[in-house]
Amino acid sequence: MLKILIAGDQFMNTSAAKSYAAEVLAEFNPEIETLEWEFRGYQKGRLRGVKQELREFTGTPKDLIKHMKNVEVLIVHLAPITKEVMEASGKLRVVGCMRGGPVNIDIDAATMLGIPVLRAPGRNAEAVADYTIGLIIAHVRNIVRACTLLKQGIWRDEFYFYEECGFELENKVLGIVGFGKVGREVAKRAKALQMRILAYDPYVSPDLMKSLGVESTTLERLLEESDVVTLHVRLTDETRHMIGERELKRMKPTAILVNTSRGEIVDEKALIKALNEGWIAGAALDVFEKEPLPPDHPFLKMDNVTITPHIAGASKEVVKRSVIMIAEDVKRLLKGEKPLYCVNPEVLEKEKAK
Repeated sequence: MLKILIAGDQFMNTSAAKSYAAEVLAEFNPEIETLEWEFRGYQKGRLRGVKQELREFTGTPKDLIKHMKNVEVLIVHLAPITKEVMEASGKLRVVGCMRGGPVNIDIDAATMLGIPVLRAPGRNAEAVADYTIGLIIAHVRNIVRACTLLKQGIWRDEFYFYEECGFELENKVLGIVGFGKVGREVAKRAKALQMRILAYDPYVSPDLMKSLGVESTTLERLLEESDVVTLHVRLTDETRHMIGERELKRMKPTAILVNTSRGEIVDEKALIKALNEGWIAGAALDVFEKEPLPPDHPFLKMDNVTITPHIAGASKEVVKRSVIMIAEDVKRLLKGEKPLYCVNPEVLEKEKAK
């Protein structure tokens, strides 16, 4: 019998996660326990005994430790996984994080303990891509603004006026910054809308972009020529504030900036200045430097900004895909095969060498 603990939440539904995991791992006769984790605003910080900073987690390690006895497979979404959590089991063989990046897990501690950590890269790429295109259309065609005003009893004839009405996407230039799984899914959808697509990603070959009908270019040219600039990069030291005052000034005054990746990719102070002074026409944002968005934030009062509360990656299919990706990698691991998405593969090599 294989003891599994799944820490789900209101999004990563525990009953659905248990069902999907049980199906994939049926041959191991799993005993699956579930824990409903609180879904609330992200925390980040250096927890006690953790050298590296954990990010985007909720709750405390002690809330998980009391459920860890004899757990062999731990599958989590938002819970902070520290050395103490992993040691509390006594039998832990693997940790699976149902996210693209396991930023809520102490990878160094896991490696020291010889525990492989699995992740689910690209599990929400389709959801984010759908949402990105929807956000673009909603912004450029005044859908959100018109809906909000109409519910307040305000009928705005001005949205039919030339200066206020939006533009069609056909033949417009879409600039995709970051051409990983999400960026490629966005490109696929934008091609169907007959947009011309530029992409900037120094880690992706121009030949690959060309094969997908996308033109590789520099960030500077992308910003200067695009009607819509959409961001799809991971948050790293390299990408933090990669869109600042200099970059915003390169954009067309008629262009819009879209961000469904991470808020800290954009220097918000510079963006607010750009929007107020007309360097760009507008912005459509699902993510922010500080979340939840403070009630006095300037974005809340800006007519040229469309905002949503970090929900681009939320779809029912993402839950299924996340659990199955992790469960299938756990299955590979238990069968002595190499998992596809292990973030500390050196642990596997050490185990193999024994």
